[in-house]
Amino acid sequence: MNSETPPTPLTLATDSRVPVRAAAVATTADYDRYFHIARQAPDLTSWTYDMLRLQTAVLADLPHTGLDDSQRAAVLTGLLHASHATLAAWLRSTPGSVPDGPADGPYGALRRWKLGHQLFHLLLTTMNSALDDILAAVGAARWASVRHGLERLRTLYDAATAAMAYASDFPASVYANDVRPTMEPPFAAPGFSGTLNQEHHVMTERTRALRTALGNLSAPTPLLAVIRHEETLLRAAQRRNRKAHAAICERCVPDGASLLSRHTTRQRSDRATCE
Repeated sequence: MNSETPPTPLTLATDSRVPVRAAAVATTADYDRYFHIARQAPDLTSWTYDMLRLQTAVLADLPHTGLDDSQRAAVLTGLLHASHATLAAWLRSTPGSVPDGPADGPYGALRRWKLGHQLFHLLLTTMNSALDDILAAVGAARWASVRHGLERLRTLYDAATAAMAYASDFPASVYANDVRPTMEPPFAAPGFSGTLNQEHHVMTERTRALRTALGNLSAPTPLLAVIRHEETLLRAAQRRNRKAHAAICERCVPDGASLLSRHTTRQRSDRATCE
């Protein structure tokens, strides 16, 4: 009787050929890794430390940018709201000590690009919490809170718009030659895209929910006229945000071809060639 162990099975492709390595497509994990965003379950102390570290770094670099006074004020307002939300969270928990963040100097374009996106994510996170608060206030018929929440959300939108200007505050040629290549192979997976921004996905979903909730309001809801006015101002801030983002894209990528669209086009071309 043969007691030898049989060989491990050899796995062959169904087409009887050596497999071709599939090109990886950028994911949310790739996006987070590029902008140095860690997905964990931070406690409030860790969150506060990171917020202060990022705030210190942005404030150190802000004087060296080309942002105008209104854009700088919007960034500072956004940081103020993020700080306020964090302090409010401390009031609902056990106080603890917070270490000072390191003081950093001005950065190059790539550093500012990534730092600006971290600031953008910080503001989006604050916006998502603000959206939750507004939706809860609508559900509880706390109309004064709804009004103030909409006002806060509007200023955060303007801060996020300024954060985009801050992140891209360098010549378009620098973006094309020094920044954009770092989001392409071999430095990043193909198809790298801002659509991989998880906080933005949450913000978009919650914004839709808020639009629906506010759309269902009708007379004689108290403060309805004031709430409608704040809605109008919020929509204007959203339009400014979209317009600013489009302007940045047009300045930095004149042909309008995103990395994701270029990758998709290349994949279609490769498939057509193979066929």
